[in-house]
Amino acid sequence: MDESQGSRRIDGGTVRLLIIVLLGAVLIAIPWLTHNRLVDSEERVAAAWADVESTLQRRADLVPNLVRSVQQHMSYESETLVRLVRERADALSDALATARDGGDPARFAGLEAALSQELARLMRQAGEHPALRSGDQFLRLQAQLEGSENRINVARLRYNAAVRDYNGALRGFIGRWVAGSLGLPPRDYFEARPGAEEPVPVAFE
Repeated sequence: MDESQGSRRIDGGTVRLLIIVLLGAVLIAIPWLTHNRLVDSEERVAAAWADVESTLQRRADLVPNLVRSVQQHMSYESETLVRLVRERADALSDALATARDGGDPARFAGLEAALSQELARLMRQAGEHPALRSGDQFLRLQAQLEGSENRINVARLRYNAAVRDYNGALRGFIGRWVAGSLGLPPRDYFEARPGAEEPVPVAFE
């Protein structure tokens, strides 16, 4: 009887020890897994933002070629518009070249909206010149700008999806604690300015 009671006591002690070990492993694993998830989510946000910057830079790089194509056909009154488009593109390129820590979505949204607005005006005026509209170089630039607009929209959507997942992970019960210890702040969405929902018209009727 004594030996069986001792066995039961030993078995009970072993079970309790296993429970404690398992609970300890869970308590360690949850923050560790949350940490890894946050780091992975942050990297996805950074990669998605890099795609946004790349597509914005691609369009900004096309502008000097576009300006050269239309400048000789534009009237004197349009020279100010041509110069303004060039300056907008240069400002966006400079901001992209000096961006650090993922840049500032609000700032880039403002620069992009301004460039889009002036490009739209430029393309409308360029459409009034038949010789320009039929030129091979100008038609190629049109097609490249149209492709850039589509890429920019896709990159924005992917960036915002990555930010949504990352910010959601930060707001979790364990995520808040882990993010606080790592100093991970929430990220801002790329929000279009009023009127930016319309793509730049790069094709003529």
